[in-house]
Amino acid sequence: AIVLIETGLRREAAAAGQGGARGPVRRTVGRSLLRNPLLVAPALGALVPSLGLALPAPVETFLKLLGGAASPCALVALGLFLAQKRRRQSGQGRVAGLLVGLKLAAHPLLAYGLGRYLFDLPPLLLHVAVLMAALPTGTGPFMLAEFYRREADLTATVVLVSTVLAVLTVSGYLATL
Repeated sequence: AIVLIETGLRREAAAAGQGGARGPVRRTVGRSLLRNPLLVAPALGALVPSLGLALPAPVETFLKLLGGAASPCALVALGLFLAQKRRRQSGQGRVAGLLVGLKLAAHPLLAYGLGRYLFDLPPLLLHVAVLMAALPTGTGPFMLAEFYRREADLTATVVLVSTVLAVLTVSGYLATL
């Protein structure tokens, strides 16, 4: 998703003749990806243990506290964004409805079909896969949309509506078990 967003941004900049789009799109996208904290942080986090390095205890404690705060901070940011007054764009409700329907209905059905017929999962793993697919849209897409200033309003709406409706869909699935 990040590669597609970066590529689209660079192509838009190149089409508009902006100075930030110097060089081929591949090169500018590559540089952007190397500076993107959403990619650099996990890569560095994986590098430390793979090299057999250990972090000092205070640093490890700080990073664990910081990591534990990420999800609540994302939820607070989403809540603050939803609390703002904003103009609705025409057709946004239909698009949000389509995305929520795909997430809460089509995604679990796809997971069930693939798990049962293609991968022949045992029943417990199949139900876990379907339940994971039936969960609402998380805050990750909202954070990406806000970071790149693209469709954050639509994404926030999808997160909110899918979270409310997932109470029904997940409960309904669990009731059928």
